[in-house]
Amino acid sequence: MENEYIQILSKDFPGKSYESFVGYVYGKLTQKIENSKGKDKDKYIKIRRRMHEYILCNRSSITAELRKAK
Repeated sequence: MENEYIQILSKDFPGKSYESFVGYVYGKLTQKIENSKGKDKDKYIKIRRRMHEYILCNRSSITAELRKAK
């Protein structure tokens, strides 16, 4: 799931920097959390946590994905 979400977000991401991408993903998921209520809000909080764990553990593959997305 995380890899598929990373691929979708990397296509919409306007830059190539890994550090900027981390902020971009955090911002997108924070928007989802702020616009959600109840169980959906909890769901997106869990997704955000899993995404950041995935991003931190897979830096090299995400960096490669960002480079080929453009």
